[in-house]
Amino acid sequence: MRNIQRFIFWTFVGVFFITAPAVILYAFGYRFNFERGIFIYTGSISVKSNPRAVNIYVDDELIPEQKLGIINNAILISGLKPGEHFVKVSADGYLPWSKKAIVRSGLSTDFWNVLLTKKDSLPQKIQTEGSALKIFPAPNENLFAVAKMKNGEFVVDTLDTDAAKNEQIFSFAQSNLPSNEENIEWSPDNRKLILPLEYDGMRAYFIINIKDKSATELQKFIPNKQTLSNPRWDPTIRNFIFYLRGNTLYRANTEAPEILPLSTKENILTYDISKNNIYYLSSDSGIVYRIPVNTDTQPIQITTTPVNINPKGVYSLIIYDDSRFALREHQNGKLWIYNKLPSDEIIFRSFAESGVKGAQFSDDGKKLLFFTNNEISVYFTNDWETQPTREKNTVLQIARFSSTIKNVKWVKNYEHITFTINGSGKIIELDHRNRRNIEQIVSFASPIVQALSRFENNRVYFILETGELHFIEFPVPQNNLFGF
Repeated sequence: MRNIQRFIFWTFVGVFFITAPAVILYAFGYRFNFERGIFIYTGSISVKSNPRAVNIYVDDELIPEQKLGIINNAILISGLKPGEHFVKVSADGYLPWSKKAIVRSGLSTDFWNVLLTKKDSLPQKIQTEGSALKIFPAPNENLFAVAKMKNGEFVVDTLDTDAAKNEQIFSFAQSNLPSNEENIEWSPDNRKLILPLEYDGMRAYFIINIKDKSATELQKFIPNKQTLSNPRWDPTIRNFIFYLRGNTLYRANTEAPEILPLSTKENILTYDISKNNIYYLSSDSGIVYRIPVNTDTQPIQITTTPVNINPKGVYSLIIYDDSRFALREHQNGKLWIYNKLPSDEIIFRSFAESGVKGAQFSDDGKKLLFFTNNEISVYFTNDWETQPTREKNTVLQIARFSSTIKNVKWVKNYEHITFTINGSGKIIELDHRNRRNIEQIVSFASPIVQALSRFENNRVYFILETGELHFIEFPVPQNNLFGF
């Protein structure tokens, strides 16, 4: 009897010493490879998605919820053998997302910008009288100006989406918005609009008061009927505007048209306002300078390398800050990018010789989106250390299409881009590992004229060639840690 007990005891001791190392190795992420007969160190995949409630498949096998962990607010799938795996993320009512992933020993392969789109994103129509031409958002997140044609007359309405209120504030017969890129601009306090208008072969600008619906033509500010261009609101003082008359920048009080405007600077080809500073391109030297909005001080030189400019050309500055901005020539679509890198190296050169239709910085200034009629590209101003990593001062071509693309814009997470082709609204991701997922978010029978993203309320507004105004909810808002 005692021999049997001794045998059982030593058997359990032996089993313990045999299994304990395996259990410890398993706990530390090692798995036994029967083909090679050795333990291998595993890796993991982490996923951060919108929506949060998703099913995750690895190599077509659904990962049970009890095997999912949480790290850095992302879902973690651990214990994966190194090598290539196929990952799919799905949710009811959404199109699935999938990609091949390379798992490495002891490392996590991260997918932190998985954005699912609805299978049937039915647009909701906003009822407005007349045919909508373009919509312009106010600083107030639920207020818009809508340019329309109504009974053969150009009109501007204010649209309050919270109150479902639509009110006409301006009308002008036989006129329209300019054919160039000038837009209606709201004042910072939502009280007034700058409206560019074309009529009788001429360009005019009006200041519209939202409350009393009065309109004042800016030409009243200009002595000798000289033409003006590029009016912008002063971000620091109510009712004041800047504008160019020839190559001179002026500042005027819209509440006192009888007072002559003040000359601010001369020899300015184009300018932009960022925070409380004015950035301008000198028409003499091709150098970019900065001056405070409301202080009469000497300009600070930003660039040292002059741009070879056409004095009669039309240019736009796209400013992020002193260290990062872009310059675009409208006629040929040439693009220059200025980037002062952390190493104090300065890059200011042409990145596209022709065809660029627009450019837009991400909110952190680390990426610049630019596009032509057929291509979408992103320039990285800094190293991007989140997977997939990208190097500073590099350009990533996102997509190329045979059809003309329009309305190219960043999505809320700045890792996706929306655009339109005819009547389809589409989205594409920046993540170039394996392949880029591209999906359709909405479809209309009529071509889309304008797509306007409103991140504050997770909506995208669409104006169709038929003059109809619609919106969809996108991305779907998430009230949790994992949502965008």
